[in-house]
Amino acid sequence: MDKREFILSTIPRMAEYTFPYITSVIGVSDLNGGEHVGSGLRCILDGRRAVVTAEHVIQRAIRYPAGMAISTGFGKKPFLVHGEIRVDAIRDIAVYHLPPDYPDDVDDVKFWAQDRIDESDDRLSTDYLFVHGFPGKRSRFLALGPGVFSKSLPYGAMQRLEALPSDLRSDQFALDFDPTNMHSLDAETDFAVDPHGLSGSPVWRIGLSGRSAAEWKPELSLIVGFLTQWRPAEKVIVASRASHFSSHSTALLRE
Repeated sequence: MDKREFILSTIPRMAEYTFPYITSVIGVSDLNGGEHVGSGLRCILDGRRAVVTAEHVIQRAIRYPAGMAISTGFGKKPFLVHGEIRVDAIRDIAVYHLPPDYPDDVDDVKFWAQDRIDESDDRLSTDYLFVHGFPGKRSRFLALGPGVFSKSLPYGAMQRLEALPSDLRSDQFALDFDPTNMHSLDAETDFAVDPHGLSGSPVWRIGLSGRSAAEWKPELSLIVGFLTQWRPAEKVIVASRASHFSSHSTALLRE
């Protein structure tokens, strides 16, 4: 197996490993339904359960008539958001510390450890990157009674190092995103997938950099960013760097 074949073989394993950590952010139309707006990461921050997503996802979701919700597992009733949400509008990041009444007895829901959110960019450009979230087109659901049945999209790519958007900031990085070159677990995937709805999705580096294929396992992966933009003209998706999002930066987020 050559390196390319091995990298492609990591996508199913990463998809299965990371799925319990991702969540759907929902704009609630009424008590009978709503619409998928963006994606996010369930994690532990400062010792508390939290959801991290893009700030613009929150701003869109809260405009819905009945507010916003977040998924609590596949086929489960979503959780209606209440309490404070802290945001960094410049980096397009939002943090919602989950209140005590968020379900904690769901088998397929996990929370990413804070020490596995990478505070270094050292291997960002040399490791294979992996995105996992919920595109709107694949999130057809959404009734608050039966639950959320959105399909996720796992996607792998390298960091874009050339022909970058001219306005890319130092706290951002870009990944190649060419729908004709997508690798999906779902044979029925439309290869012209519109990535709207992926905003807020976590970006991992899979942990292969500096290791042999025989040493690799999904548990070596680290969060390196959160998706915030799609640039179709440049065929990239843009993420805010996790190195600018640490235990210290959460205190800078305003309510």
